[in-house]
Amino acid sequence: MPFSPDIQILQAWFSPSFPVGSFAYSHGLETAIHNHVVTDKNSLTDWIAFILEYGSGWNDGLCLKAAYEGEDINDLCLGLSAGHERHLETQELGRSFTANLNKCYELALPDGLAYPVAIGMASAQLNLDLLLTLQSYLQSFASNLISVGIRTIPVGQMAGQECLVRIFPIIKTLCTQLERTPLTELGSCSVIADLMSLQHEQSIPRLYKT
Repeated sequence: MPFSPDIQILQAWFSPSFPVGSFAYSHGLETAIHNHVVTDKNSLTDWIAFILEYGSGWNDGLCLKAAYEGEDINDLCLGLSAGHERHLETQELGRSFTANLNKCYELALPDGLAYPVAIGMASAQLNLDLLLTLQSYLQSFASNLISVGIRTIPVGQMAGQECLVRIFPIIKTLCTQLERTPLTELGSCSVIADLMSLQHEQSIPRLYKT
């Protein structure tokens, strides 16, 4: 297989060592665990898969694609955040990602970008493959939530990997769908996940920002 600069860059962006601080956010999963909605490997897998297919994972993917294609999507992407903490999450991740890309890759991304919008814009400016970018983003999204489950339920590292492997085909199908889906298909029906995120805003003590 020939060397792929696209894969090399995307592996760097979505590596745990890339300084965006995604480990600090649970996307409402911490509250779902505390409320015994997510309790084990199977329910963790189902929770993440549903968010990817029918919740913020789907919307993030469409916003990333739209930004990649040059559409002015940032305000809408921020407006889709379910509550204050989700809004804070995408802003803070976007701010860190933008600062690092502008410094290390000599880009000129503007301030105030939502995280998936910043990724889409950066990927387009570096002429990276859209499908690979979507795949990398969604796998990173899932991996971060799995890490929350490993630490908070808790489930073991092996169970976390089993969860990720079960999600692989969902990510593959989702990327194919997102690549050919128009922006008019934005929308979410992950009501429980949104409620958990809103409830998390009132939770004290807590481990995660969201």
